[in-house]
Amino acid sequence: MLHVTINESPWSKEQIELIKRTVAKGASDDELKLFLHLASRYDLDPFTRQIWFIKYGDDAHIFTGRDGFLHIAHRSGAFNGMNTTLREEPVPFEIKFFNKRDKRWEALKKPSQFVAVCTVFRKDMEQPFKCEVWESEYSTGQGLWPTKRRVMIQKVAEASTLRRAFDISGLYLPEEVSENEVEVVSGDRVAIASSELKDALMMKAAELAEVSGSDRDSALRKVCHMKNINLATASDKDLQALIAHTDLLIARYNLKAEIEDTAELLGMDITALTAQVKTNYNLNSIESIQEAVEKLKERRENVSPEDELLRLAEELLI
Repeated sequence: MLHVTINESPWSKEQIELIKRTVAKGASDDELKLFLHLASRYDLDPFTRQIWFIKYGDDAHIFTGRDGFLHIAHRSGAFNGMNTTLREEPVPFEIKFFNKRDKRWEALKKPSQFVAVCTVFRKDMEQPFKCEVWESEYSTGQGLWPTKRRVMIQKVAEASTLRRAFDISGLYLPEEVSENEVEVVSGDRVAIASSELKDALMMKAAELAEVSGSDRDSALRKVCHMKNINLATASDKDLQALIAHTDLLIARYNLKAEIEDTAELLGMDITALTAQVKTNYNLNSIESIQEAVEKLKERRENVSPEDELLRLAEELLI
C-alpha cells in the first residue's frame, strides 16, 4: 500500500486511495507518486479529470487535455494568447494499425494530410513559441482520427506549443500516444523534404562556386568530402549539415575578399591582417564572420582621400 505523508500532499489518505482505485487505476506505488506530483505541480484536479492515468501493458502514461494545458498557461499569468492555423497538403500517407478486437492489421489511406501550426504568445517574452505538426506524424488511423482529422491535429499542435512555451514536462494528450501498434507505411513528406533540401543544397553549392571561382559540382564534392557525407545516401539531417557547412564556407570566402580589399586600401600585409582577424573572431561562426566583415568595411570607410594619397606617395618613394 502507498505511504504518503498527509502534510506533503493536498489530498487526504482517503482521496489518494480513491484516486488509485479510479483515476489512476492500475498504477504502481511509484507511478501513483509521480501522478500525484504532476497533479500538484501543475494544479490539475484528478477528480474533475483535468489529469488522469492510463496503463498500456507495461507503459504508463499521464494525460491531460488541451484545456488542462490552457489551465496551466493561464495560471502562470504570462499567457498572452494563442493562434492556430490549418492547411491541407497534397501529401498522401497510409497508416497501418493492429485491430486488437479482430486481431488483424488494417490500414487507413489518405490522399492528403492536414498540417496545424500553433503560435503561443507570452507577456514576458518578445518572441512567440511556434510548432508545426503533420497528420501523418500522429494519426493512429483509429478513434476520431479518420473522421475528425482537423480537430485532432489542431489539438496536438496546441498541446505541443503550450508544453514548450510553459516548460511543461511529463504530461501529454491522449491524441499524442497510441495504445496499439501503428506504422506509417507510406508518406511522401520525407521524400518532399529531402527533395527541397537537395534543391537548397544545390543553390548553396552554386553560390559557393561563384565566390570560390570553381564550378558547382566541384564545390559540392568539396563540401561532401569535408563532412564525410555521401550525397547519394544522405539523410535529411546530413543534407542540413551540408547546407550549414556550405553557408560557413561562403561566409569565409566573403571574409577573405574583404581582407584583401582592406589590406590593399590600407597598405597592410594580407598575412598580418588575416592573423589579426583570426585572433579576434571565430571563423567557425557565421555571426562572428559577419561581424568581422562589418568591422573591415568600417575601417575602409574611415580612410580619408588624403590618407590614401599619402600612402600612395609613400609607396612611390619607396
